[in-house]
Amino acid sequence: MKKNILLTISVMFIAIILSSCAPIATPSLEPAHSAIESASPLETETVTSTTEPSQSSEPSPVNEPAKIATMKLTAIGDVMSHYTQILDAYNAETGEYDYSNSLSRVKNFTKTNDLLIANLETSMAEGEYTGYPVFNTPPALAKNLKDIGVDIVSTANNHCLDKGFKGLVSTIEHVKAAGLEQVGTYATQEERDASNGVLVKEVNGISMAIVNYSYGTNVIRIPAGKEFSVNLLYEDYLGPYSVLNKEQISSDLGYARSLNTDLIIALIHWGTEYVTSENEKQREAAQFLFENGVDILIGNHAHVIQPMGMQTIQTLEGEEKEVFVCYALGNFMSNITRTHYTLTSVILNLYIEKDLETNITTIKGYDYVPLYMLTPEWGGSRFYVLPTHDALNEYEFGSSSIINEKIFQDLQASLKICHDILGRDYDYYYIKRTD
Repeated sequence: MKKNILLTISVMFIAIILSSCAPIATPSLEPAHSAIESASPLETETVTSTTEPSQSSEPSPVNEPAKIATMKLTAIGDVMSHYTQILDAYNAETGEYDYSNSLSRVKNFTKTNDLLIANLETSMAEGEYTGYPVFNTPPALAKNLKDIGVDIVSTANNHCLDKGFKGLVSTIEHVKAAGLEQVGTYATQEERDASNGVLVKEVNGISMAIVNYSYGTNVIRIPAGKEFSVNLLYEDYLGPYSVLNKEQISSDLGYARSLNTDLIIALIHWGTEYVTSENEKQREAAQFLFENGVDILIGNHAHVIQPMGMQTIQTLEGEEKEVFVCYALGNFMSNITRTHYTLTSVILNLYIEKDLETNITTIKGYDYVPLYMLTPEWGGSRFYVLPTHDALNEYEFGSSSIINEKIFQDLQASLKICHDILGRDYDYYYIKRTD
């Protein structure tokens, strides 16, 4: 009996040893205790089964991130210098002019982009410096604009001939001497012909063709033989501004399209002054520009802000595409103190993406930064371009040396204007961006 028991035990022992030689599932090299412990029995079984080695399995393909180029394109409104601003910029000790004090508080928003465009609505010529109605501004302003991050200025506007053709040429020279690029006016026929009225720019691998047109020249006739000097939106630029300059604009934009740039940008001086909505002439001109290839249209001249947003349009080829229009950005810098509306402007930010594999460029979004032009007439000790939210916060936290209760209320009124016309949802202050 004992022999039978011993035999049985021996057989069982041998069976156990043999069974231990059978293959088992190979465990993962990464610790997975927490995953297994938290899984259901079915999930545990699945995890185990997927870890078995397979000689024929191929490595899983790795999805590479899309190759994308990005650009933050920024624009500011009318840059003007009235006579009181000239006096404010004058330093009696040095005998020189400097607008940096007026611009000192806005730099955090003008130096955080890839390209910044401004509308320079004045002349820089020899002789006495003057304000409205014939503007002649110290050239120091061009350098001060460069210092806050401006890259390009549009110079075709209704004040470009305030000091005549010589003043127009002098303005171009001073702008270039400050390290700025300009578009819209030309010193010679050769310059106009060489560019076809188009400024080409590339930033972060995204190329742009930029054009600039003005509705008129304040009823100042362009000198005979100098017709090349100003890009005009209307053939009847002395009034009543009813016949679009279609032949010239079509030619310019045809050339721009032939360059195959990623974007075509139009900077347009137009609209009705002090009116916060676009008019029919603006809509008509915008439609023509978009049909002929413009992707982004940025307007000025109204001295108040006007609506902005994305639109779906149809090109001449019958294709639908998304475009962006801003009818007016308001007075970035001026002493037009009629109402809160003329003291209000915005910085426009456009977020551009280009897929480097498909070469498709899209406008991913936009926002704006509300600004308020503080002037001595409205309680300021000097002239300051103020980012509205920053100024409001400074006063509320008791850290402002230039804002009192009245100015605080003016800032609130200005902010409401921005929200009423442009929408609160596009105010940068209320947007959490990841791009």
